[in-house]
Order: sequence, then structure tokens, then C-alpha cells
Amino acid sequence: MPGPAAEFKADTVREGNTVVCVLSGDLHDGTREPGRRALEGALAARPALLAVDLGAEELFTAAGLNLLLTLRETARTREVPLALISPSASVRRVLDLTGVAAGTFSIHSTMREAAH
Repeated sequence: MPGPAAEFKADTVREGNTVVCVLSGDLHDGTREPGRRALEGALAARPALLAVDLGAEELFTAAGLNLLLTLRETARTREVPLALISPSASVRRVLDLTGVAAGTFSIHSTMREAAH
């Protein structure tokens, strides 16, 4: 079983009208709650765009995917565009294996690309 939540980190910054939430480390059942709090806090700011940077995610499980799917629905309800930035290989693998990469999320290589 995965270890404690200390292996997960979330940093949120505002860049103009965009809020960027950078997730790093391992996102699994044991770290889902801090991830949920960070993402909900970022969404509560009602940005023009919510970008989730996943480039530093090392372990990404179904718990992480479910968290992103829930975030997507909440963002849609609040009419806040959501973009995933630079998903790591482990995130890409889960997105590809589950078939949600294409058409489910707006995925970009860079923050600049997502903003345009």
C-alpha cells in the first residue's frame, strides 16, 4: 500500500486571471484528500482558467484520475475552463489506458499553450 501523504505536494499560484495548481509526488488513495483540497481551493478562486500542472507527478493511480474527473465536472458546472499541463509519463499512461486522454481533458505541453 502507498505511504503517507507526505510524498505529495500541491502549490497554487495566480498568474493574471489564471490559477495554476502544481501537483507533484505521488497521487493515490493516501494523498487524495490533500489533492482534493488544493484543487477545490484553486477552483474556488473562480479563475478565467484553472491549469493543473502534472509534470512532476511520479505515481498516479485511479484515485488521481477520479480526482481529476470530479474536478472537471465541478469546473464545468462553475463555467471555469480546465487545462492539464505537461502530464508526466505516469499520468499519461493512466489517461491513455483508461481512454480519457482524448476528448475528456484539454491537455497542453506548456502553460503558454494552454492560455491561447
